[in-house]
Amino acid sequence: MVEWLPVPDAFLKEQEKLSPRQIIERETAFHTMALQRLSVKFLFVAYGGLLFSTMAVIFLQGFRFWGFNLDQKFLDWLGGAAIGEIAGLAALVYGALFKGSKSDQP
Repeated sequence: MVEWLPVPDAFLKEQEKLSPRQIIERETAFHTMALQRLSVKFLFVAYGGLLFSTMAVIFLQGFRFWGFNLDQKFLDWLGGAAIGEIAGLAALVYGALFKGSKSDQP
């Protein structure tokens, strides 16, 4: 479900004055912003879940609950992978969603 951004009344009153091309460009921009917002929400939830599960494993290892015991090399790898995954994917998503192409810039 895509959440629509609120449209100010000024846009609705000026809509009669806009050309069809301007109306389409404005609606496309609103739709693009809504998709970006939905994508960012999903990724924050997914990354939060991944980070929580990694921290849970490290916590269980630290207090040895229920006989939980993992190899230290695996824990080092897990921590590094979690940091690299979140930072790398966040950078890729930011670049894909929010950086315009060279032709869009004046």
